[in-house]
Amino acid sequence: MMNNTGMKILSVMIAILIWLLVANTNDPVVTKKFSDISVKVINDNVLTDEGYAYEITEGEAVTITVRGKNSIVGGLSASDFQAVADFSKLSKVDAIPIDVTVKKYSDQLELSLGNVNTMKIREEKVTSTSVPVNVDVKGEAAEGYAIGKAYGTPNLVKVTGPENMLNNIKEIKAEVKVDGISEDVTTTVKPVLYDKEGNVVDSNQIDMDASTISVFIEVWKTKSVKVNLDVSGKPASGHVLVNFDYEPKKITIAAPDSILKNLEEIDLGNIDLDGLTENYESDFNITEHIQEDDVILVDETSDIKVKATIEKIINRTLGFTAKDITIKGNNNNREVTFDKANKYSMTIEGASSVINNLRISDFDPWINVEGLEEGEHELTVHVKELEGVTVEQTAIIKVTLGE
Repeated sequence: MMNNTGMKILSVMIAILIWLLVANTNDPVVTKKFSDISVKVINDNVLTDEGYAYEITEGEAVTITVRGKNSIVGGLSASDFQAVADFSKLSKVDAIPIDVTVKKYSDQLELSLGNVNTMKIREEKVTSTSVPVNVDVKGEAAEGYAIGKAYGTPNLVKVTGPENMLNNIKEIKAEVKVDGISEDVTTTVKPVLYDKEGNVVDSNQIDMDASTISVFIEVWKTKSVKVNLDVSGKPASGHVLVNFDYEPKKITIAAPDSILKNLEEIDLGNIDLDGLTENYESDFNITEHIQEDDVILVDETSDIKVKATIEKIINRTLGFTAKDITIKGNNNNREVTFDKANKYSMTIEGASSVINNLRISDFDPWINVEGLEEGEHELTVHVKELEGVTVEQTAIIKVTLGE
């Protein structure tokens, strides 16, 4: 046993080196990064107990580097690490060191943080404000019904939190899902806070003095009713309204039974055409002009298409002869002789689209000889009245009545 001691020691050392070489070859030391590990906040009551809130400006999540045997590191995931910011260690510059630990193999691993190794915060004074509650109804009522009014109780909720966050708060929504309902609904929902951009505000630094909102939803019957829309004012001098039309002339509304049973039409007021010299076209918003309380529009479209045709007034002269004139009142069938000229005219006035295509026959001109004695007479030619047409001047003709 005592012989060749040097050789024996050398053999042991060689064996150890071979073992280390084999071990490192089969299970080498590796380095791996784990990102987006959330940092847990503890002991933040050191601020909140003093009436302060805080906003994290940096360090909500960290990246760590792990060094260790491949057989260990390869089996780790982000959930095996815990990052903690202890507010009891808050510095004067509002920074808290972040401590990272591993849940297993802690004695066989080396951990190091990346560039972000502290949590930085901004302290804010805690304040309170009252935020309105708006009921948000999702879904539709059954056919023949519509969602009427929806009420939330309370309708105002006291919200307490960082002043900066509260300044951006807009409303609290109480969302209720309905589908195919045909009667009133009462339910309770959780209030959800929204900012001015329409995003949900979810922060453990904000408290609301109501954990639930009681919601009452009224369901109203629907009905198709007539729409009344008229014009007011006159077009500019020398112009005339030729046509006024709008669509739709019927809309579907909803209202409580006490109102709906007596409601057959909706009066939307007037379109002002005063002083216009050209056509008027516009979309008339129905909802803005429904004057009745507790009446809502059910139709998908809320606009009425309105068109008023306005034209310039023109004059036109129509010529005619005796054969175009009807003789009335000639009960004794006396002979009626017209003057030799036998060419007459009349002047009419109106919109070009109305009078340009008119003929003398449209006016059915006539004279009345009833009760007249024999001899020569000057008579006015009478004409039929036509809508939109003004007869500025009619003919005066000479006729002679015989036996």
